[in-house]
Amino acid sequence: MKKWYRKTVVKAVLLAVAIISGAMMTTNLLGALTLAGTANPVEVWKLAGQPFEESEDFNSMVQSMMVQVMERIRLEKMFETDGAYNADKLVDVMEYSKNGSISGENSSGVAYTLEELENWSEDYNSGEGTLYDDNSVIVCERADGSYYYYYLSDFLALLNNEQLVLVMDGADPDQFLEGLENGEYTTSGQYDFQILNSEGDVVYTDCWNFGESLREKYAPDGAENLLQIVNENPQLNGKLSIIYDNLATVLSSIYSDIQTYQSGWAYLTEGNTNFTYLYINEDTKKVQTNKGEYQDYEKAEDNIAEMKAGDSVKYMVVYPKLSDFETNMSISVSNEWDTVRTYENRRNFNSILAVAVDTDFPIQDQFYEGKQNYDQNAPFLRNSLILAVAAGLLFLISTIWLTLAAGRSEKDNALRLTSFDRWKTEIAALIVIGVWGLGTVLFLSVENGIGSVSQFTDTAAAYYNEAVLYEGPVIYYSGMFTNMFSLFDITALFLYGLFTFACFFLGYLSLVKRIKGKRLWADSVCRMVISFGSTVLSERSVTTRAGIVTGIFVIIQWLALASGGSSMFILLMLAADIAVIYLVLSSAVAKGRLKKGIEEIASGNMNYKVPLGGLKGSNRKLAEQLNDIGGGLNKAVEEGMRNERLKTDLITNVSHDIKTPLTSIINYVDILKRENIQDPKIRGYLDILEAKAQRLKTLTEDVVEASKVSSGNIVLEYMDVDLSEMIQQTEGEFAEKFTARNLSVVVNLPEEPAVIHVDGRRMWRVLENIFGNAAKYAMPGTRVYADLGVDEESVSFSLKNVSEQQLNISADELTERFIRGDISRSTEGSGLGLSIAKSLTEMQGGRFELYLDGDLFRVNIRFPRVRR
Repeated sequence: MKKWYRKTVVKAVLLAVAIISGAMMTTNLLGALTLAGTANPVEVWKLAGQPFEESEDFNSMVQSMMVQVMERIRLEKMFETDGAYNADKLVDVMEYSKNGSISGENSSGVAYTLEELENWSEDYNSGEGTLYDDNSVIVCERADGSYYYYYLSDFLALLNNEQLVLVMDGADPDQFLEGLENGEYTTSGQYDFQILNSEGDVVYTDCWNFGESLREKYAPDGAENLLQIVNENPQLNGKLSIIYDNLATVLSSIYSDIQTYQSGWAYLTEGNTNFTYLYINEDTKKVQTNKGEYQDYEKAEDNIAEMKAGDSVKYMVVYPKLSDFETNMSISVSNEWDTVRTYENRRNFNSILAVAVDTDFPIQDQFYEGKQNYDQNAPFLRNSLILAVAAGLLFLISTIWLTLAAGRSEKDNALRLTSFDRWKTEIAALIVIGVWGLGTVLFLSVENGIGSVSQFTDTAAAYYNEAVLYEGPVIYYSGMFTNMFSLFDITALFLYGLFTFACFFLGYLSLVKRIKGKRLWADSVCRMVISFGSTVLSERSVTTRAGIVTGIFVIIQWLALASGGSSMFILLMLAADIAVIYLVLSSAVAKGRLKKGIEEIASGNMNYKVPLGGLKGSNRKLAEQLNDIGGGLNKAVEEGMRNERLKTDLITNVSHDIKTPLTSIINYVDILKRENIQDPKIRGYLDILEAKAQRLKTLTEDVVEASKVSSGNIVLEYMDVDLSEMIQQTEGEFAEKFTARNLSVVVNLPEEPAVIHVDGRRMWRVLENIFGNAAKYAMPGTRVYADLGVDEESVSFSLKNVSEQQLNISADELTERFIRGDISRSTEGSGLGLSIAKSLTEMQGGRFELYLDGDLFRVNIRFPRVRR
C-alpha cells in the first residue's frame, strides 16, 4: 500500500514549505533584530509591549542627555572665566592630555593660550598644517647624564663655526656627520667620540638623531620653543618625545571639544525640550540649569522635589553618595553615578545632578519624535517576532518530515538515491557550498542589496517648531528603530533566504539519504584515499618500485625548480623525463599485448600466445602466466568435449539397450490385450503396463534427442516451411488432449504466408513440445492462446496459458534439462521438452524466449522470414 506521506507530490510541497518558511523565519528575525538595534535581544519581546517611557530606548535617551549636560558643564568649566569664553586662558598641555581639564595655570612648564591651541588645532585637524618639520632634532648626552637638544641646522652651524669640536679616534668625522644628518644614527653608543667647546672642555660624550622636530606654530608660555623648555627644565629634561606625544593628543582632542562647545546648546534650552536638568556645585554654591526659575541655590532642594513631582515625570537625582541616588526609571544606578563622578574628574565629588523628563511630551523635541517613532514601529517588532517563531515551527516540522521521508519510495519503503546522492561526499558538499557562496557574492555585489540597510534618519533630526533649528550634538539611543529595512532590502533578503535554504536542503537531504543508505563514508573521497593507501601498502611488493621511481622523479623536478635554472639539475631533470617516458611507453606496450592476449583467449582462441620479446619484470611474468592460462584452458576444453562425447555415447548406448527389451515388452502387452481376457483386474494391469511402457519409450527417445542436441550430433535438413500450416497441424494433433483437460485453444494466424527456412522435422518437434507442455500443465477450464505474427524481417510465434501449478521457479530454470514446473511430478513429462525445444530453435537460427508473470506462462519463438 502506498504511503501518502511518501508521495513525490507531498514531499515536493513539504520541501517548498520548508524553504519558504526558512526564508520567512530569517527575514523576520533579522527584521526584528534590526528594529531592536542594540537593545538586549532577551528584552525585545517585552519591549514591543511596553510604553515608550518604560523602554530601554527612552532610558538611553535620558542617559545620553545627562551625558550631554555633564559635557556642557565640563566644557564651560574649561573654556570659560566668569561665565564667558576666555581665549587667553592658559592650557597646560600635560594636564589636559592626562585628564582633560584646564586649570588656567602652567603647572608642568608646557602651556599655550586657549586661542593659540584653537587656531593650531584647526590647522592640524583640517590637514592644512603639518605636525612635524624636516629639520631634525639632535640629542647630545652630557657627562652628568643629562641631555641637551639642538635643531640639526643649529648643531651643524656650531660645528662649522668651531664653537663645538668633534673629536673621534679611528673614524671619519665627516662620514659620521653625514650619517647623523641622514638619520642613520638614532640611538646612543654607535660611535666613540667627544664634543668639545671652544675652550677645549668636554661638553658631550655622545650624540644621535632624535627624529623630526615638531613644527611649532606658537611659542610655549615662557619660552621660545619646546627645546628650550626641555633643556632648561630639569623635570622635563630627556622627555621631548613625551611632550610631542601629549601635544599631538591635545591638538586632536581640544579641537573636538571646542567644536562641541561652539556648536551651541539650543536643544537644551527651556522651551525647546521636555528634558529639565539642575546641576548644583556644593563647593561654589553655583547652580546650572535650563529652567530659569531654578537658578536660586537656596531653593535647590525644593526645585529638585518639584522636578520629581507628577505621575508623568521620569527622573534621576545623582548625589555625592551612591546610597542617596533617587530615580523612578529602570536603570543601573551605579553606572549613572559613575558617569557623573567621571565627569567631575575626582573620586569624592561634591555636586548634585537632577534630570527629569515630562512624559506627556508637550514640546516636539527628540523625546516627542522618539515616542512617535517607537509607537509606530513597536507593533512591527512584535509581529516580526511572532512570524519568525511561527515560521520557525513550520520549518522545524517540515524539516523533520522531510528527514523521515527522504529517499523513501512512495510504492514501498525502499531507499532511492539520485545521481547527485551517488557523487563523492566531499565533492557534493563543495559543490553545494560553492553554489551558495557564488550566489552570496552576487547578492552582496548588487548595489543597495542585502548589505545595504537604509538609515532611519528621522530619529536624530530636528524636532522643533518653525523658528528653531536643531544644531546640537548627536543624541545616542539604544539603537531601537534607528535602522530599518527598505522594501527592496526585505525583498532581497527574502530571495536570498530562499536561495540559501534551497542550497541547504539540497545538501542536507542528500546527506540524510547517504546516511540512510550507508553511503556517507562509502562514497567519501577520504575513504577512497585511505583505501587506495591501504591497497598500495598491501601490494607493496608491486608498488614499492613504482613509488620509489615516482618519488625520485618528483624530487628531481623540485630540485630543478628550486635550483633557479642550474644546468646540472636541468640535465638531471631531462634524464629523469626521458626515463619516465621510456617506462610509460614500455608499460603501455606491455599493457597492449596483455589486453590482446586476454581478448583472444576470451573469444575462444586458446592457442594464442602473448609475444614475450621486449617484456621485462612483472609484465613478462604476467604474459607467461597468461600463456599458461590459455594452454590450461585449451586442455580443459578438450577434456570437457571428450567427456561430453563419452556421456553422449553412454546415453545413446544405454538408451539403445533399454529400447530393445522395451520394444518386446510393448509388443507382448499388445499381444496379451488381443487375447480375450475376461478378468477386469488383469485387463487393468495390462493398461497400466502399456501406459508406463509408452512413457518409458518417450522418455528414452527424449533423452537420446536431448543428448544429440546438446552435443551437436544432429544433421539438419533445411527447407522452406510455412509455419502457419505447421501450427494448424500441431493444434489438430493436440485437439483431443486439450479437450480432455477442458482447455480452449484460441489460434490467431495471419492471412499472409509465414515462411521460414528450417528443418521441418525438427521444427515439428519444437511445436510438439510447446503444445505438449501446455496440454500437460495448463489449468483446466482456461484458454490457451496461440498467436503467429509476421513483419518485414521475421516470423514470431507465441503460446500463452495459465499454469495449473504455482510457478515458484525462474524462466531460465524451466529451460534446463529435467526441470519441471510440477514440483510434485504427478503429471506426465520428462522435464526435457522445453530444453529440447529451445536447443532445436537456436540450432536452426531462431530465438527461444520464456516469460513468467505470476502463473501466466508464455513461450516466444522467432525466425527470420523468407519471402517468396
